[in-house]
Amino acid sequence: MTGQGTSAVRAEVYGMLREVHVRTTAFVTDGNPAPLLAQDTEGLLKRLRWAAESFPTDGRLALGVLRELSRAHWFRSLALPDPHGQADFDVAMLLFVHLWPLAPGMAPPEVREAFEAVDGFTGADDGLRTAGQVGALLRPGVSETERSAATDRLREALRTSSGWHPARAMCLSNLSALLCARSGAADSDADLDEAVGAAAEAVVATPPGHSNLAAYLTNLGFALHRRYERRADADDLEQAVGAMRRARRALPPHHSEQGTLSHNISLVLDTWFKKSGDLAVLDEALDVVRSAITAIEDTDPSRSTLFSDLGLLLKSRYERLGDLGNLQKSVDSQRLAVRVASHDDDRATARINLGAVLLTRFERLGSPEDLDEATEALRSALLTPPASYEDRGFALLNKSLVLQTRYEHQGNLADLTEAIDAGQEAVDVSPPRSPARAARLSGLAVALRTRFEATGDRGDLDRAIELGRQALEETPPGSLEAAAYLANLSNRYRIRFEHSGDWADLTEAVRAARLSVLWTPGDAPMACHHLVNLAVALLTRYEHFGDLDDLEEGIPAGRKAVRMASPGDPSLPRLLTDLGIMLRLYFERTYEPAALTEAVSWSREAVQVTAPDDPRLAGRTSNLSVALQTRCQFARITGGTVGADDITEAVECGHRAVDLVAAQDPHRAQYLTVLGNALRTRFEQSGDHTSLDESIAALRQAQGLLPAGDPRHVRLLVHKGRSLQARFAEGGDPRDADEALVGWQSAAANRTGAATDRAHAAESWGALAAFLGRTRSALDGYTAAVGLLPVAAWRGVGKTSLERLIADRSSLSGAAAACAMQAGEPETGVELLEQARGIMWAQLLEIRTDLTRLAERHPEVAARLERVRGALDRFAWPQGEG
Repeated sequence: MTGQGTSAVRAEVYGMLREVHVRTTAFVTDGNPAPLLAQDTEGLLKRLRWAAESFPTDGRLALGVLRELSRAHWFRSLALPDPHGQADFDVAMLLFVHLWPLAPGMAPPEVREAFEAVDGFTGADDGLRTAGQVGALLRPGVSETERSAATDRLREALRTSSGWHPARAMCLSNLSALLCARSGAADSDADLDEAVGAAAEAVVATPPGHSNLAAYLTNLGFALHRRYERRADADDLEQAVGAMRRARRALPPHHSEQGTLSHNISLVLDTWFKKSGDLAVLDEALDVVRSAITAIEDTDPSRSTLFSDLGLLLKSRYERLGDLGNLQKSVDSQRLAVRVASHDDDRATARINLGAVLLTRFERLGSPEDLDEATEALRSALLTPPASYEDRGFALLNKSLVLQTRYEHQGNLADLTEAIDAGQEAVDVSPPRSPARAARLSGLAVALRTRFEATGDRGDLDRAIELGRQALEETPPGSLEAAAYLANLSNRYRIRFEHSGDWADLTEAVRAARLSVLWTPGDAPMACHHLVNLAVALLTRYEHFGDLDDLEEGIPAGRKAVRMASPGDPSLPRLLTDLGIMLRLYFERTYEPAALTEAVSWSREAVQVTAPDDPRLAGRTSNLSVALQTRCQFARITGGTVGADDITEAVECGHRAVDLVAAQDPHRAQYLTVLGNALRTRFEQSGDHTSLDESIAALRQAQGLLPAGDPRHVRLLVHKGRSLQARFAEGGDPRDADEALVGWQSAAANRTGAATDRAHAAESWGALAAFLGRTRSALDGYTAAVGLLPVAAWRGVGKTSLERLIADRSSLSGAAAACAMQAGEPETGVELLEQARGIMWAQLLEIRTDLTRLAERHPEVAARLERVRGALDRFAWPQGEG
């Protein structure tokens, strides 16, 4: 509890007092310095001072501690040879400054003479007291010019005044506060260092029991916290927490500044909780605020701030535990903060925080009324003259986030435009290099990315990436904030790659995602989401380049994220889906049955945990169908028992996915393709011709929905060709064979599709044409397939993938050569045979450097090397195939 020590601590303090008195007396009466100079004496004096801070209202104990500490340091300075006694002399004089006005007779004669020679002790004003009156300048709305001028006056007064002046500690602490308050952050690292040093000196100059000690400790904690925000040095945050805990012990009950000091203490504890995830720290912060609310008067102006603090801490507790009761109490506290505010500034701050909490509740419960109330609260807060640059910037950022969310759920583009304007203003009002500026840059980037998704304006996405880079540059490397910005950047790079096809963007997406995971402690709240982001980036790269190494890295990341995710985590369905996809793709390359079993399990769970009205349910249901189809096909190929339930469920999931989306939904073609494949799988098992007809009909419908130039045409044509070939084999209708060939020819020539799909289409074309006796067409197909091998087996593909690719295409060169011989072109056959063999051996024998270690130690160098390697690969095939 505030300002209350236990009886055990009190007994300990008196025991240490007696021990110090004994050691001092031994020197004074007997001239024996040994006890005072013993190795444990310095530690004893520090422990006494620290423990005595727990009794700020006990004047008798405070006086006794002050007397014994000052005398002990004084006599130690006499007993130690020069210059070793200087440190004890300085501490003693700082303590005598406080003892001498209370009990002059307890000070040694030399000390009394020194103090009597100082004007500050005799009533004259040397300028320090006047310079130290800067309280008004610490309030919001004061210009930077005024603060800078006051800072200069304080520095000069401190430089020219006595080091023993009674007002010195107050001036040092105020100087620290001024340096931290300028524009919401110190102007430079040097200012922050000076702020920390001045606050620490003020604390050293103030004894236990002094009425200002808690305030000085709070200023020290606040300065350390500021520096932590700038540099992300964990030692600064740890020391800030220690100072704030000392401040709480030293804070007398019913202190006039209890509300303000408790607010600052809880702020630092909340930061420590967010870094450590230790729920006990969050509960400690809650206890600080609740105790202060109970202790202060109803008319105390800090009451609104404390209720607002309580609301934010309860929001943090909800986010950690998922307990809706904490969230409801958080909203109630913020609304109460608005009602009890006695000043416009406090009311505006409470409304800002209310908006943030209502946004969180909307994300949990989905009530549009919460979004509307949050929007109005933030708009009202911004109508009030800003309390500070920090408060206005925070309000603008929250307004941007709320309006973005409202746009996403209501689709009003005006909300998104207003969100971007608010985000831009939040950045504009943020001083350069202030800790908040990076967060606001990131918030604006999110809004711009959202507008890109709405309008397709590439300029918005490019700017979002640039703003994300700026946010990262203004954030200490290795910090949690930097890890979060890296994860966001990875997302945007991946999105831009999907629209532009620029390989460098995908490389940057993976690099940024890896770094975000590396910089996030395993127990941090965002660790799960950063692992998910890495898995998605690796999955995307695999889907485009087929490097099995990406799956082998992405699957463990996905599994770890699943283990870390809480049951109510809104990202869990997406995570389960992506993990299922990765495992299925991994099985398709390795034929490991355990991976396929796991893929089906995660895919089914993803469907089960997705809300019935979630628009993403269709995609997850379709994905489950694909996993089940794969298991059916594997059982058929290996001679195992094909599960009838798997076939039935696969077809049902395919139909359900299609039924869940509108006729013009952009994903409908994809779901129809999956349904068509499921129906073909059922035909292969049962021989049901109706299923095969339905398969072809679904695939034709899907083809009609895809716009011209869509890269999905290639894979769709591959699948449609399989179904048509199967029906041709059953019924012998040459029209089916012709349609399959035309489709495969088109797929092989389509440069927007994946190289492996195009190669497969070309090989299928050659094989079917050869079966039909169309030797010239067959040779063209095989030639196209061999020509695509350099693209499918490019140098960026991992060794495992290359080996698998060779195994899959082992018969291609032989079939191509045989076809050439039938066409009467033996020279072409030899050329195709040598070309295919040479391509594969060249890729396998090429020395490929593993960049993993380099990426961990020097990520920028590794990324640059990958970009160069990618550029060389693109240069090797100037047509840009694949």
